[in-house]
Amino acid sequence: MSWASIYLRIALLVSIFTGSSLAAQDIIWLKSGESVSCRIQALTDQIAEVMMESKSPQVAAGRQTISVAQIERIDFGFVEGEKEAFARRGEMPAATLKTWWDYHFAHLHRPRSRTAAWGIAYASALLQEKTANGLGIALTMLDRIIARAWSPEDVSAAKRVRIQTLVARGELEAAIQEARDYATSTGDSGPMIAVGYQQGLADFAALKKLEEENPRWPDDDDVRPQRELLWQRALDLFLQAHLFHPDHQTEAARGLFSAAELYLHIGEAEEARARWTDLITLYPDTPQAISSRERIATLESPDTPSSDRPLSPNP
Repeated sequence: MSWASIYLRIALLVSIFTGSSLAAQDIIWLKSGESVSCRIQALTDQIAEVMMESKSPQVAAGRQTISVAQIERIDFGFVEGEKEAFARRGEMPAATLKTWWDYHFAHLHRPRSRTAAWGIAYASALLQEKTANGLGIALTMLDRIIARAWSPEDVSAAKRVRIQTLVARGELEAAIQEARDYATSTGDSGPMIAVGYQQGLADFAALKKLEEENPRWPDDDDVRPQRELLWQRALDLFLQAHLFHPDHQTEAARGLFSAAELYLHIGEAEEARARWTDLITLYPDTPQAISSRERIATLESPDTPSSDRPLSPNP
Protein backbone atom coordinates (compact mmCIF):
# COMPACT_ATOMS: atom_id res chain seq x y z
CA MET A 1 0.00 0.00 0.00
CA SER A 2 1.38 3.45 -0.95
CA TRP A 3 1.98 6.21 1.60
CA ALA A 4 -0.75 8.22 -0.14
CA SER A 5 -3.23 5.41 0.49
CA ILE A 6 -2.14 5.11 4.13
CA TYR A 7 -2.50 8.85 4.66
CA LEU A 8 -5.93 8.86 3.04
CA ARG A 9 -7.14 6.00 5.21
CA ILE A 10 -5.93 7.70 8.40
CA ALA A 11 -7.49 11.00 7.37
CA LEU A 12 -10.83 9.40 6.65
CA LEU A 13 -10.85 7.58 9.99
CA VAL A 14 -10.01 10.78 11.80
CA SER A 15 -12.87 12.57 10.09
CA ILE A 16 -15.33 9.85 11.03
CA PHE A 17 -14.48 9.83 14.73
CA THR A 18 -13.77 13.52 15.29
CA GLY A 19 -16.08 15.29 12.87
CA SER A 20 -13.09 17.28 11.56
CA SER A 21 -13.10 19.55 8.53
CA LEU A 22 -12.49 16.57 6.24
CA ALA A 23 -16.17 15.64 6.68
CA ALA A 24 -18.50 16.42 3.79
CA GLN A 25 -21.07 19.19 3.55
CA ASP A 26 -24.23 17.21 2.83
CA ILE A 27 -27.75 18.31 2.00
CA ILE A 28 -30.75 16.45 3.42
CA TRP A 29 -34.00 17.03 1.56
CA LEU A 30 -37.00 16.59 3.81
CA LYS A 31 -40.36 15.25 2.63
CA SER A 32 -41.79 18.62 3.63
CA GLY A 33 -39.87 20.14 0.73
CA GLU A 34 -37.27 21.86 2.91
CA SER A 35 -33.54 21.20 2.83
CA VAL A 36 -30.98 20.96 5.61
CA SER A 37 -27.30 21.77 5.11
CA CYS A 38 -25.29 19.54 7.42
CA ARG A 39 -22.43 17.15 7.96
CA ILE A 40 -23.67 13.59 8.40
CA GLN A 41 -21.95 11.99 11.39
CA ALA A 42 -23.72 8.64 11.23
CA LEU A 43 -26.43 7.17 9.06
CA THR A 44 -28.51 4.01 9.42
CA ASP A 45 -31.74 2.89 7.81
CA GLN A 46 -33.62 4.40 10.78
CA ILE A 47 -31.84 7.62 11.78
CA ALA A 48 -29.36 10.21 10.60
CA GLU A 49 -27.00 11.75 13.17
CA VAL A 50 -25.95 15.13 11.77
CA MET A 51 -24.19 18.36 12.62
CA MET A 52 -26.40 21.10 11.21
CA GLU A 53 -26.46 24.60 9.96
CA SER A 54 -30.17 24.76 9.30
CA LYS A 55 -32.70 27.35 8.29
CA SER A 56 -35.53 24.87 8.64
CA PRO A 57 -38.02 25.67 11.43
CA GLN A 58 -38.51 21.92 11.88
CA VAL A 59 -34.96 21.23 12.96
CA ALA A 60 -32.63 23.24 15.19
CA ALA A 61 -28.99 23.92 14.42
CA GLY A 62 -26.26 21.85 16.10
CA ARG A 63 -25.97 18.09 16.51
CA GLN A 64 -29.34 16.52 15.81
CA THR A 65 -31.00 13.21 15.06
CA ILE A 66 -33.35 13.03 12.10
CA SER A 67 -35.66 10.12 11.44
CA VAL A 68 -35.06 8.59 8.02
CA ALA A 69 -38.85 8.54 7.64
CA GLN A 70 -38.68 12.36 7.33
CA ILE A 71 -36.05 12.27 4.57
CA GLU A 72 -36.87 12.38 0.86
CA ARG A 73 -33.25 12.08 -0.31
CA ILE A 74 -29.68 12.98 0.59
CA ASP A 75 -27.14 14.75 -1.61
CA PHE A 76 -23.86 13.41 -0.26
CA GLY A 77 -21.13 16.03 -0.28
CA PHE A 78 -17.51 15.33 -1.11
CA VAL A 79 -15.07 15.00 1.76
CA GLU A 80 -11.76 16.83 1.48
CA GLY A 81 -9.81 15.61 -1.55
CA GLU A 82 -12.59 13.31 -2.76
CA LYS A 83 -13.92 15.45 -5.59
CA GLU A 84 -10.56 15.51 -7.33
CA ALA A 85 -9.99 11.82 -6.66
CA PHE A 86 -13.46 10.90 -7.92
CA ALA A 87 -12.83 12.71 -11.20
CA ARG A 88 -9.73 10.59 -11.84
CA ARG A 89 -10.83 7.35 -10.20
CA GLY A 90 -10.19 5.48 -13.45
CA GLU A 91 -6.48 6.22 -13.09
CA MET A 92 -6.05 5.36 -9.41
CA PRO A 93 -4.44 2.16 -8.02
CA ALA A 94 -6.61 -0.50 -6.44
CA ALA A 95 -5.22 0.12 -2.94
CA THR A 96 -6.35 3.75 -2.96
CA LEU A 97 -9.74 2.91 -4.47
CA LYS A 98 -10.30 0.30 -1.78
CA THR A 99 -10.00 3.02 0.85
CA TRP A 100 -12.77 5.06 -0.76
CA TRP A 101 -14.92 1.95 -1.28
CA ASP A 102 -14.58 0.99 2.38
CA TYR A 103 -15.34 4.54 3.49
CA HIS A 104 -18.59 4.74 1.49
CA PHE A 105 -19.65 1.08 1.63
CA ALA A 106 -22.48 1.54 4.16
CA HIS A 107 -24.24 3.87 1.71
CA LEU A 108 -24.25 1.46 -1.25
CA HIS A 109 -28.05 1.04 -1.28
CA ARG A 110 -28.83 4.69 -0.63
CA PRO A 111 -30.01 6.96 -3.47
CA ARG A 112 -27.42 9.36 -4.89
CA SER A 113 -24.49 7.77 -3.08
CA ARG A 114 -21.19 7.37 -4.93
CA THR A 115 -20.41 4.01 -3.37
CA ALA A 116 -21.13 1.93 -6.47
CA ALA A 117 -19.03 4.21 -8.67
CA TRP A 118 -16.08 3.82 -6.30
CA GLY A 119 -16.64 0.07 -6.20
CA ILE A 120 -16.78 -0.29 -9.97
CA ALA A 121 -13.56 1.70 -10.28
CA TYR A 122 -11.94 -0.51 -7.62
CA ALA A 123 -13.07 -3.69 -9.38
CA SER A 124 -11.79 -2.35 -12.71
CA ALA A 125 -8.39 -1.63 -11.15
CA LEU A 126 -8.25 -5.18 -9.76
CA LEU A 127 -9.17 -6.44 -13.22
CA GLN A 128 -6.18 -4.59 -14.67
CA GLU A 129 -3.86 -6.14 -12.07
CA LYS A 130 -5.16 -9.63 -13.02
CA THR A 131 -4.17 -11.50 -9.87
CA ALA A 132 -6.29 -14.53 -8.98
CA ASN A 133 -7.08 -13.15 -5.54
CA GLY A 134 -7.87 -9.70 -6.89
CA LEU A 135 -10.23 -11.05 -9.54
CA GLY A 136 -12.07 -13.02 -6.86
CA ILE A 137 -12.42 -9.89 -4.73
CA ALA A 138 -13.68 -7.99 -7.77
CA LEU A 139 -16.39 -10.56 -8.48
CA THR A 140 -17.61 -10.52 -4.87
CA MET A 141 -17.72 -6.73 -4.84
CA LEU A 142 -19.52 -6.51 -8.19
CA ASP A 143 -22.11 -9.02 -6.99
CA ARG A 144 -22.81 -6.74 -4.02
CA ILE A 145 -23.17 -3.72 -6.27
CA ILE A 146 -25.51 -5.56 -8.63
CA ALA A 147 -27.65 -6.73 -5.71
CA ARG A 148 -27.77 -3.48 -3.71
CA ALA A 149 -26.87 -0.39 -5.74
CA TRP A 150 -29.67 2.15 -6.06
CA SER A 151 -28.82 3.32 -9.58
CA PRO A 152 -29.75 1.18 -12.63
CA GLU A 153 -26.81 2.76 -14.46
CA ASP A 154 -24.42 1.58 -11.74
CA VAL A 155 -25.91 -1.92 -11.83
CA SER A 156 -25.49 -2.03 -15.61
CA ALA A 157 -21.88 -0.85 -15.38
CA ALA A 158 -21.15 -3.45 -12.69
CA LYS A 159 -22.55 -6.22 -14.91
CA ARG A 160 -20.26 -5.15 -17.74
CA VAL A 161 -17.18 -5.24 -15.51
CA ARG A 162 -18.31 -8.57 -14.06
CA ILE A 163 -18.40 -10.08 -17.57
CA GLN A 164 -14.87 -8.78 -18.22
CA THR A 165 -13.74 -10.26 -14.91
CA LEU A 166 -15.17 -13.68 -15.80
CA VAL A 167 -13.22 -13.56 -19.07
CA ALA A 168 -10.03 -12.67 -17.19
CA ARG A 169 -10.60 -15.66 -14.91
CA GLY A 170 -11.00 -17.94 -17.94
CA GLU A 171 -14.68 -18.59 -17.24
CA LEU A 172 -15.71 -18.02 -20.84
CA GLU A 173 -18.90 -20.10 -20.81
CA ALA A 174 -20.28 -18.18 -17.84
CA ALA A 175 -19.17 -14.90 -19.43
CA ILE A 176 -20.91 -15.74 -22.71
CA GLN A 177 -24.17 -16.56 -20.94
CA GLU A 178 -24.09 -13.38 -18.86
CA ALA A 179 -23.21 -11.32 -21.94
CA ARG A 180 -26.21 -12.78 -23.77
CA ASP A 181 -28.49 -12.02 -20.83
CA TYR A 182 -27.09 -8.50 -20.67
CA ALA A 183 -27.69 -7.93 -24.39
CA THR A 184 -31.26 -9.22 -24.06
CA SER A 185 -32.10 -7.00 -21.11
CA THR A 186 -30.32 -3.83 -22.24
CA GLY A 187 -30.00 -4.06 -26.01
CA ASP A 188 -26.25 -3.49 -25.63
CA SER A 189 -24.34 -6.12 -27.60
CA GLY A 190 -20.89 -4.75 -26.70
CA PRO A 191 -20.04 -7.25 -23.96
CA MET A 192 -21.32 -10.16 -26.07
CA ILE A 193 -19.09 -9.12 -28.98
CA ALA A 194 -16.08 -8.79 -26.68
CA VAL A 195 -16.63 -12.18 -25.05
CA GLY A 196 -17.23 -13.83 -28.41
CA TYR A 197 -13.93 -12.49 -29.65
CA GLN A 198 -12.13 -13.88 -26.61
CA GLN A 199 -13.73 -17.27 -27.23
CA GLY A 200 -12.55 -17.06 -30.84
CA LEU A 201 -8.99 -16.44 -29.67
CA ALA A 202 -9.27 -19.42 -27.32
CA ASP A 203 -10.47 -21.63 -30.19
CA PHE A 204 -7.65 -20.38 -32.45
CA ALA A 205 -5.10 -21.19 -29.73
CA ALA A 206 -6.67 -24.63 -29.27
CA LEU A 207 -6.47 -25.19 -33.04
CA LYS A 208 -2.73 -24.45 -33.09
CA LYS A 209 -2.14 -26.70 -30.10
CA LEU A 210 -4.11 -29.53 -31.72
CA GLU A 211 -2.00 -29.27 -34.87
CA GLU A 212 1.25 -29.18 -32.91
CA GLU A 213 0.30 -32.27 -30.93
CA ASN A 214 -0.94 -34.07 -34.03
CA PRO A 215 1.42 -33.22 -36.92
CA ARG A 216 -0.22 -35.91 -39.08
CA TRP A 217 -3.70 -34.49 -38.56
CA PRO A 218 -4.60 -34.50 -42.32
CA ASP A 219 -4.53 -38.31 -42.20
CA ASP A 220 -6.18 -38.68 -38.79
CA ASP A 221 -9.93 -39.28 -39.07
CA ASP A 222 -10.40 -38.48 -35.36
CA VAL A 223 -8.38 -35.27 -35.22
CA ARG A 224 -9.42 -33.75 -38.52
CA PRO A 225 -13.08 -33.15 -37.49
CA GLN A 226 -11.91 -31.53 -34.23
CA ARG A 227 -9.69 -29.18 -36.19
CA GLU A 228 -12.52 -28.34 -38.58
CA LEU A 229 -14.83 -27.53 -35.67
CA LEU A 230 -12.26 -25.28 -33.99
CA TRP A 231 -11.39 -23.17 -37.00
CA GLN A 232 -14.99 -22.84 -38.19
CA ARG A 233 -16.17 -21.78 -34.73
CA ALA A 234 -13.28 -19.33 -34.34
CA LEU A 235 -14.06 -17.85 -37.76
CA ASP A 236 -17.74 -17.38 -36.90
CA LEU A 237 -16.83 -15.63 -33.65
CA PHE A 238 -14.22 -13.39 -35.29
CA LEU A 239 -16.72 -12.28 -37.94
CA GLN A 240 -19.61 -11.71 -35.53
CA ALA A 241 -19.12 -7.96 -35.11
CA HIS A 242 -18.36 -7.38 -38.81
CA LEU A 243 -21.42 -9.26 -40.03
CA PHE A 244 -24.00 -8.35 -37.39
CA HIS A 245 -22.72 -5.24 -35.59
CA PRO A 246 -20.75 -3.18 -38.13
CA ASP A 247 -21.49 -0.02 -36.15
CA HIS A 248 -18.99 -1.35 -33.58
CA GLN A 249 -16.15 -0.44 -35.92
CA THR A 250 -13.26 -1.09 -33.54
CA GLU A 251 -14.53 -4.56 -32.67
CA ALA A 252 -15.51 -5.34 -36.27
CA ALA A 253 -12.06 -4.41 -37.56
CA ARG A 254 -10.32 -6.39 -34.83
CA GLY A 255 -12.40 -9.49 -35.57
CA LEU A 256 -11.98 -9.20 -39.34
CA PHE A 257 -8.22 -8.94 -38.97
CA SER A 258 -8.15 -12.06 -36.78
CA ALA A 259 -10.35 -13.87 -39.31
CA ALA A 260 -7.76 -13.09 -41.99
CA GLU A 261 -4.98 -14.39 -39.77
CA LEU A 262 -6.99 -17.56 -39.21
CA TYR A 263 -7.50 -18.03 -42.95
CA LEU A 264 -3.78 -17.55 -43.53
CA HIS A 265 -3.00 -20.11 -40.85
CA ILE A 266 -5.16 -22.81 -42.45
CA GLY A 267 -3.65 -22.20 -45.89
CA GLU A 268 -6.30 -19.97 -47.44
CA ALA A 269 -4.07 -17.07 -48.46
CA GLU A 270 -6.54 -15.58 -50.94
CA GLU A 271 -9.34 -15.62 -48.37
CA ALA A 272 -6.98 -13.89 -45.96
CA ARG A 273 -6.14 -11.27 -48.58
CA ALA A 274 -9.86 -10.72 -49.24
CA ARG A 275 -10.59 -10.15 -45.54
CA TRP A 276 -7.70 -7.69 -45.20
CA THR A 277 -8.90 -5.87 -48.32
CA ASP A 278 -12.44 -5.69 -46.92
CA LEU A 279 -11.05 -4.30 -43.68
CA ILE A 280 -9.08 -1.56 -45.45
CA THR A 281 -12.19 -0.59 -47.46
CA LEU A 282 -14.77 -0.71 -44.67
CA TYR A 283 -12.75 0.39 -41.64
CA PRO A 284 -10.00 2.60 -43.08
CA ASP A 285 -9.47 4.66 -39.93
CA THR A 286 -8.71 1.74 -37.62
CA PRO A 287 -5.25 0.53 -36.56
CA GLN A 288 -6.09 -2.83 -38.10
CA ALA A 289 -6.33 -1.18 -41.54
CA ILE A 290 -2.68 -0.17 -41.28
CA SER A 291 -1.74 -3.69 -40.18
CA SER A 292 -3.78 -5.17 -43.04
CA ARG A 293 -1.82 -3.18 -45.63
CA GLU A 294 1.39 -4.45 -44.07
CA ARG A 295 0.15 -8.04 -44.10
CA ILE A 296 -0.88 -7.84 -47.76
CA ALA A 297 2.52 -6.41 -48.65
CA THR A 298 4.22 -9.20 -46.71
CA LEU A 299 2.07 -11.80 -48.39
CA GLU A 300 2.96 -10.50 -51.84
CA SER A 301 6.68 -10.07 -51.16
CA PRO A 302 8.95 -12.71 -52.74
CA ASP A 303 11.26 -12.31 -49.78
CA THR A 304 8.64 -13.29 -47.23
CA PRO A 305 10.19 -15.86 -44.87
CA SER A 306 8.48 -19.19 -44.55
CA SER A 307 7.46 -18.41 -40.99
CA ASP A 308 5.15 -15.68 -42.32
CA ARG A 309 3.52 -17.93 -44.92
CA PRO A 310 0.62 -20.35 -44.36
CA LEU A 311 1.50 -22.88 -41.69
CA SER A 312 -0.46 -25.87 -42.97
CA PRO A 313 -2.48 -26.96 -46.00
CA ASN A 314 -6.25 -27.00 -46.02
CA PRO A 315 -7.43 -30.58 -46.49
